[in-house]
Amino acid sequence: MSLAEKIQKDLVDAMRAKNELRLSVLRGIKSAIKLKEVEKIKTLDEAETIQILQTLMKQRKESIEHSPKATARNSPPKRRKNSASSNRTCLPAQATPRWTRPSPKRFPKPARTP
Repeated sequence: MSLAEKIQKDLVDAMRAKNELRLSVLRGIKSAIKLKEVEKIKTLDEAETIQILQTLMKQRKESIEHSPKATARNSPPKRRKNSASSNRTCLPAQATPRWTRPSPKRFPKPARTP
């Protein structure tokens, strides 16, 4: 099942469960993907879809960070945090930091020269 199909299935499930927050987040994700498809005049592959989802996550995080500074917003910070977690569920699992950092044994420190 492709990522776009999974998003569509989650969208239908959110409609059936009447989960308004999840439904609005998934609609936003689907519209962002559709917008990019229209711009490129082709369907997106998995890598491009993941890149769009990561961009949306970054936007949500920045919005949460700046929310205490804003005086009046339409969406309270709690709702933005929940929508960010909903975005996160659509992304495939990422590699853990343990596997992404180089091992210190592979790259020993250079010897000091006097």
